Amino acid sequence: MSTAFSADISGQRIEIEIVPPTNYSPSILSIRQQSGTFQLHADPDQLAEVEYAIRTYLDSIRYPETPDQQSLLHDECRAAIEEEIA
Repeated sequence: MSTAFSADISGQRIEIEIVPPTNYSPSILSIRQQSGTFQLHADPDQLAEVEYAIRTYLDSIRYPETPDQQSLLHDECRAAIEEEIA
């Protein structure tokens, strides 16, 4: 069985909560916004997959914030060469 849900929450204030598991329900990822609440009932391993997917995406769009490692290496090499010359 496959189900798809879509909600545009961009630009809206949201509240996120993880409800711990009980004897009757697994953990619940709850996302509340003005127009309603989305709840994802999931095992810890599934929540970890969601976290990994979100973190991977965010890391991929934050590349301008991290220094270019190749540029840093070139700068260090240039500095070392200049120190040897001086």
